[in-house]
Amino acid sequence: MKERLKTLYLGILAGAAIAFGGLLFLFASAFIPADFIIDRKLIGALLFPVGLLLVCYFKFYLYTGKIGIAFNPGVKKESINVFEWLLYILIGNAIGAALIGIILYLILLPFDGSLLKEAVKAAGESRITPFTFEGIFSMTFKSTLCGMLVYLGILFFNLSNNHFVKVSGIVVTISFFVYAGFQHCVANMFYLTAALLWNLNSFVGLLLCIVGNSIGALILNVIAQLAQKATK
Repeated sequence: MKERLKTLYLGILAGAAIAFGGLLFLFASAFIPADFIIDRKLIGALLFPVGLLLVCYFKFYLYTGKIGIAFNPGVKKESINVFEWLLYILIGNAIGAALIGIILYLILLPFDGSLLKEAVKAAGESRITPFTFEGIFSMTFKSTLCGMLVYLGILFFNLSNNHFVKVSGIVVTISFFVYAGFQHCVANMFYLTAALLWNLNSFVGLLLCIVGNSIGALILNVIAQLAQKATK
């Protein structure tokens, strides 16, 4: 039970950290003028990686950071089954991200028409997947690419002893996926909760996003393992 509670706790902190990155993105979207010299979406994308940097430096448990390496030999999974470990992490991430989303929703509730409330609504609506082939394919494809980029960012962080390389690796990969509009399951939990846009479409979209993030990370992990064996 102690291991499960620890996993859940570190998962909650990771979810909250990613939500904090999402909050910075929303602030940039809401408060930076549209005609600013630098694209406000780009500024938001450059701020979002703060969340993953918090996860990496404080060793929180993020599902998209763990799924790629979860089945590698020697990866610490406490004393619980790997699938149960991942499930507790995902549940923790959902709790952490949703808590920040609920707090933001309650704060913004009285402020109809505010710039931040409009930004929250737009972010939430963009995470809803239509029940069409195009919608399902788009969500799966974008989330798979996101899973690859998160894996790459964490790989840069883990392989380097240089903090500049660690930070720049995370910033480049994560900013790219945010600016490109790729889909991250934990960030989506935050956006959908803050916008109070949970319905069947958004729930199915989240499941597709989890699957896509997992596939992307696992594919790159296989490639990394094969590359490592080839260089031995």
